[in-house]
Amino acid sequence: MKKSNVFSNETAIKCSVCGKDLMLDPEMSLINIVQNMDTQKIISVKPCCKGRCDDIIQRSVKAREVSGWKDLTDFLNPYLYIKHIASVFNSTYTGAGFENQEAFEDYKKLILSTYPYVARDITEEEKNAAIWDDAMPF
Repeated sequence: MKKSNVFSNETAIKCSVCGKDLMLDPEMSLINIVQNMDTQKIISVKPCCKGRCDDIIQRSVKAREVSGWKDLTDFLNPYLYIKHIASVFNSTYTGAGFENQEAFEDYKKLILSTYPYVARDITEEEKNAAIWDDAMPF
């Protein structure tokens, strides 16, 4: 799968159970998302291998929590990628975003790690604009 040059650093998407690089076989990978049934807030976002690793995560789900999943390939499809981000934005706006900082950081890492697979290559002009923008305080 082609990866754009939009980020200069490499960020692997690793299984949160066995540590495997999930981009080696994205069709056999998923993102396990656990929510609090009472608040609807996201408790955890865990990339993992389908099968045994997913089963291990499923067994850790507590009472009053619900576990759902999205295929990793959903985050590599440009339309589904932005649709999922918009859904999380909507949930955050209504007060049902993330229950803790770890879940937020794990989701943010997932979004940043999958972005190069849905983005086009960045031009030299855009690289220069990014350098200038990074120097700004906002």
